Amino acid sequence: MLESRVKQVAANKPPLAASLVAVERRCGKPGCHCVAGEKHRAHQLTYKDRGKTHTVYVPSDFTDEVRSWIDEHRRLKRLLQEISQLSLALVRSHAQEQKRRKGRL
Repeated sequence: MLESRVKQVAANKPPLAASLVAVERRCGKPGCHCVAGEKHRAHQLTYKDRGKTHTVYVPSDFTDEVRSWIDEHRRLKRLLQEISQLSLALVRSHAQEQKRRKGRL
């Protein structure tokens, strides 16, 4: 089971540790429709670097691709957590087996 999880670690896409958020803004042009009502919709990528949060504009034609990279990061993060838990279980069971063999349990 552990070996099959380890094989899945190979990334299908570049992993991206960030969040993608949709924002609505006014452009500032006096004659634009956003002044009175519907604002312009845009996407921003938010990520942390050395404890500081940064934001990057993501063009609308690129949002699906960026979203897939974020999903890949989340998939790998979950997978590594599973692998860690399985490895820990192996260590614990090995330690218990060693104690049983020595007659301590």
